[in-house]
Amino acid sequence: MDLSSKRRAYEILKEKVSLEATRSLAVYSKAMWPIVEPKHEYSHNWHIDVIAEHLESVTRGEIRNLIINIPPRHMKSLLACVFWPTWTWIQWPESRWLFSSYAESLSKRDSLKCRRIIEHPLYNILFKPEWSLASDQNEKMRFENNKTGYRLATSVGGAGTGEGGDFIVCDDPHKATQVHSTQRRESVIEWWREEMSSRGNDPKTVRKVIIMQRLHEKDLSGDLLVDGDWCHLMLPAKFEPKRTISTPLFVDPRKTEGELLWPSR
Repeated sequence: MDLSSKRRAYEILKEKVSLEATRSLAVYSKAMWPIVEPKHEYSHNWHIDVIAEHLESVTRGEIRNLIINIPPRHMKSLLACVFWPTWTWIQWPESRWLFSSYAESLSKRDSLKCRRIIEHPLYNILFKPEWSLASDQNEKMRFENNKTGYRLATSVGGAGTGEGGDFIVCDDPHKATQVHSTQRRESVIEWWREEMSSRGNDPKTVRKVIIMQRLHEKDLSGDLLVDGDWCHLMLPAKFEPKRTISTPLFVDPRKTEGELLWPSR
């Protein structure tokens, strides 16, 4: 194959990957994985497709309120807090995002990973964004693009939530060692209900996502699910047929009691 043929083959492959990744959050996540986890090989599992499909539906506005319950170490933070917003910015760079977690260090970690993807040559080669990060608003916890979209990170109960967002995302609002304290648990619920959940730019279109492991019957998930207006995606580590929950997009494919969510992990 001569040089021109190789270049043409490369361009065709690049266009194919770009198109598939733009259409699918799961495909995009696999493509961007080496940027944020260069020392670890990507490992796929069906639950990644399920979470990605629900987040895509949130982006389109088909799901407005989403709770995802899943154990730790199942790629939940990378999917919801890193890959999803940078994927959405490919076609909707003006969208504004508020992220929170129980610890500022976790919020900062995911904010930096987002920025690492956006600034990476691969992101620009594949998606050719017609926008760039604003030089005067490019900080660890808050960065903005020149289409007025921004990503702001804070901690539960922390400062910096005065701004509004089109997407309000909370990843692990409770610290495991504190959730059995009634005072600590209720302070998180109060913070969400009175502070964070009211930060939508437009009450008619704001999307809210909470992704967390269940730690207590009366944790934030348990409190909000009483309201009944949340789509609930529950992915337990071990399958329990009597406790399975379906959504309009998902029926747990596992059939055997105790079947693992991610056997290879």
